[in-house]
Amino acid sequence: MAGKVSGPGGGPPIGGPIDDQKSESPSGASGTRFADKLNATDPTNATNATRKTGEAGAASAARGLTADVATELAAGRLDAKAAIDKVIQRVIDKQIGPGAPPAIREKVRAALESAIADDPLLSEKIKALGG
Repeated sequence: MAGKVSGPGGGPPIGGPIDDQKSESPSGASGTRFADKLNATDPTNATNATRKTGEAGAASAARGLTADVATELAAGRLDAKAAIDKVIQRVIDKQIGPGAPPAIREKVRAALESAIADDPLLSEKIKALGG
């Protein structure tokens, strides 16, 4: 037989857990917080760490693709348009390969140029570069 269902106000007091013995107390007593325990056993944290490492690796790879272009741009050897064209060419070569059919390369180039033109943040950055 199931227990009695109580009416309004018959439940535990509002404002805190019923058993507060293992939670942090305001007096400074410490213990492992629930969130810390959860994070320690959560297998997705390893995935998140791997993802963050992968993102950092991708950012590093992007800097590798563009570092010399940025140097040439800063030195005045390239204008903003030429620098963007050079970076787009490198992205195309890296993503679809230099041996890809010209029609595919042109479609990817057009899509990248359109994405750059339609992005207000990138447009502002390009204008700031003088492009």
